[in-house]
Amino acid sequence: MAGLEEAFERIGAAAEHHLPRTNAPGLSLAVTDADDTLGAVVRGFADVAAGRPVLPDTRFQIGSIGKSFAALCVLQEAAKGTLSLDVSINEVLPWLELPEPFGPIALHHLLTHSSGLMAGNIEAGWGMIDAVRARSHPPSWAPGQRFWYSNLGYTLVGLALERASRTPVHRLLMERILGPLGMTRSVGAILEDDRPDAAVGYEPIDADRVPHLQTPLGPAVWQPSTTADGSIVSTAPDLCAYARMVLARGGDLLEEASFARWIGPYVDSGERGERYGYGWDVLDRDGRRVLRHTGGTVGFSALLELWPDDGLAVAICQNGSGDQGPLAAFALGTVAAAVRGDEPPAEPSWAAPAAAELAGTYVGTERSLRIELAGGEVMIHAGPLAVPLERIWSDPDELVVPHPALDRYPLRVVREPGGTVAGLAHGPAWFPAEGRAEPDPADHPPAWEAFTGLYRTDSPWTRAYRVYLRRGRLYLLLPVGGDEQELLPLDDGAFAVRDPELPMRVRFTEPVEGQAQTLEFNGMRLTRSFEA
Repeated sequence: MAGLEEAFERIGAAAEHHLPRTNAPGLSLAVTDADDTLGAVVRGFADVAAGRPVLPDTRFQIGSIGKSFAALCVLQEAAKGTLSLDVSINEVLPWLELPEPFGPIALHHLLTHSSGLMAGNIEAGWGMIDAVRARSHPPSWAPGQRFWYSNLGYTLVGLALERASRTPVHRLLMERILGPLGMTRSVGAILEDDRPDAAVGYEPIDADRVPHLQTPLGPAVWQPSTTADGSIVSTAPDLCAYARMVLARGGDLLEEASFARWIGPYVDSGERGERYGYGWDVLDRDGRRVLRHTGGTVGFSALLELWPDDGLAVAICQNGSGDQGPLAAFALGTVAAAVRGDEPPAEPSWAAPAAAELAGTYVGTERSLRIELAGGEVMIHAGPLAVPLERIWSDPDELVVPHPALDRYPLRVVREPGGTVAGLAHGPAWFPAEGRAEPDPADHPPAWEAFTGLYRTDSPWTRAYRVYLRRGRLYLLLPVGGDEQELLPLDDGAFAVRDPELPMRVRFTEPVEGQAQTLEFNGMRLTRSFEA
């Protein structure tokens, strides 16, 4: 098709603009229709040190995209009568002894992230030990009541599959999906044997501060895993073969009724603005039905997005972090326009801070900040420093100051109920907008002083947390994700993270000379670091 060549040239140009806006050295992208892969784009390096470029058959870890693979196998077993989606997981796995204070947790709840179980404990160990530790962290609400993304839930799904099929889950994926679909470059587990043949994963070298576009990257740990929550290693063209099966409504792998149950959707996933099926995000975007799922492991990120009514899908794999959503939508829109002979969409504009409403002076107790538009960039001034602000997350009120003096914390825009900017929060510091009276800071219990500081762990998933006080409140920050959450005290001495109903609990233990030495997050232990 004549227009496709030009379409993929445009997609390649967009990919070149996309990579510098993410923490990833390379990417592979492929687009397919219902019959065949239409084209592919590769950019950057699979291994920076070796100068090895990304090729179309370069393997990447695809993370949670693999959840829909596991769900498909569950439906195959359900059709055979070897698994029931509606009985307690404790009946499926008699050794589990999972607490069910609000009623039975069924496979349906695990598949839809509505079990109320914690996200997962990934301090060390995989699979069975994660399930055993879940006994100490019961669900927070009745199964099916609300959405809470849980990798632990899909770990249990994989263990249920293994018991029902008497086959390790990675082999089951190969026998049921990867092999039949001709996904010859894909494997159902992250194994050391496949590492030399795959892209090198990359992550920010600094775990104690918020990443930005100038953050140096280093090779990530390669973590062997076979759990069903996301252990597939694949390629963008192989994912297109999987997508074609989905566009064919299950093809030879699922009957129509099972396919409909696979897609759902069932649960409103809240702030994600989507609904969730069995391993699928389902949404309406400007009147178009979209099926998608992102994936992320240590050093890798990926996205599979389908437009069923257009008969198109795109797969993007990166050896680093980054939001592939805008690039995926642009790629599909560009190909759809080429197929129809329509005008192609405009290339996505990369997120930038909103200069007009942020411009002004913010006066803190120790120093002031000033934001202004200069030379087309949104600049923040802090004493002699003048640094362009960056926005790397989807939330326009979450910003980064790319300078070693200010990148330990995200810069958060705090608004009044009507949307007016009230001030800026930067870790423990508060900067009200100039002219706004600074209220007296709320008191905090003196005991909380013992909790503040930097805590580290050997887990490559977590690496570090910061705890600090701001205006009488206690906060927990995962620096590498810029994820700041308030800690709320509970009667038993623990803290809830953000919302007492969510299955997230923090405890501070082992005090020495007025400082807690250990932070426990759902049983995962981090220890106090010497750094500020």
